[in-house]
Amino acid sequence: MGLISLHNTWEPSSEPSQARMQKTLLIVDDEPQVINSIVRILRKEDIHIITAGSGVKAIEIIKSEPVGVVLSDQNMPLMDGIRFLEKVRKYDDDIVRILLTGYASVDSAIDAINRTQVFEMLTKPWDSDQLIRTLHRAFNHHFLAKENKRLQKVTKEQNLQLRQLNNNLEKRVAQRTQQLAKAVREGILMLSLAAEARDDDTGNHVKRIQFLTEATCKKIGIPQKDAERIGFFSMMHDVGKIHIPDRILNKPGKLSEEELEIMKNHTVAGEKILGESAYYAIARQIARSHHEWLDGSGYPDGLKGCDIPLPARVVAVTDVFDALTHDRAYKKAWSQDAAIEELIRLSGIQFDTDIVNAFSELVSDGLCEGLE
Repeated sequence: MGLISLHNTWEPSSEPSQARMQKTLLIVDDEPQVINSIVRILRKEDIHIITAGSGVKAIEIIKSEPVGVVLSDQNMPLMDGIRFLEKVRKYDDDIVRILLTGYASVDSAIDAINRTQVFEMLTKPWDSDQLIRTLHRAFNHHFLAKENKRLQKVTKEQNLQLRQLNNNLEKRVAQRTQQLAKAVREGILMLSLAAEARDDDTGNHVKRIQFLTEATCKKIGIPQKDAERIGFFSMMHDVGKIHIPDRILNKPGKLSEEELEIMKNHTVAGEKILGESAYYAIARQIARSHHEWLDGSGYPDGLKGCDIPLPARVVAVTDVFDALTHDRAYKKAWSQDAAIEELIRLSGIQFDTDIVNAFSELVSDGLCEGLE
């Protein structure tokens, strides 16, 4: 039997119209009078109808046309309705499947449900109003299923795009953070070197202080990450010297009382230079308090013992050791042994005894070998 449609013939369409995309019904029956009867019932409905006289022909149509609902007879030669709808389901599960049968036994209904998951079974002779209502519900179900899949696809694509954007953003943030961190470190180093350069030094003093301070922090049990931070910020301990006049900073002889008071101001000046950012909190502690003495006779605040921040107590030891063992405008370099003896002599007075002992062990173990 040939194909029958409202247009008498069917030809595959390469670009389905919007109407066909929206509401296309495929009627499959080997009896032309049955097809014609259904077509007459649906003539006033907004439904595009395609017909086929066998399951084989219907499968060809489904492969070429965007069918939304299939209405198939059960009792057909070569391929019955259940077998046909089973193939339709495997090909495109979104096509709503309705079975039309001359008898509706319990067994056939169960078989249709299990094998094809039919939307509904209609019996012959059918009720015209029921047929129309069933088809409208079937198309609504089809549209909802298609829309749900479309939304799921859109959501999946959007989620993928969001993940990609987040990944790109995270990478950009990480890169920017690294760039900023590098810029900050370079800025700190340049500022520290600028302060030290005025003190008739090559600038290696701040680098040596960083190395000695970090090693000492680790020796007294400070975690490596924190030790590295303290060592890094120790480079800024004398940044306030930028405000000290050269005539005082590079004076070869002993400072007068007035000059000494001006020199002491570099601690407070250094703290101010480092601003109020939490990032520089350790640097500010070191800059302000590394000239405090354990007995309270230091400056600028006269702090005692553990009231002096630990980073400042460490830098107090490493700074004096490095100053003693290198030439300055007002003195010649001491030997390392002599410098250690001086630190030990002043332990408990100027310096934290535990820190001095730990530092002395490091020096004895060769900490300063090749440091220059």
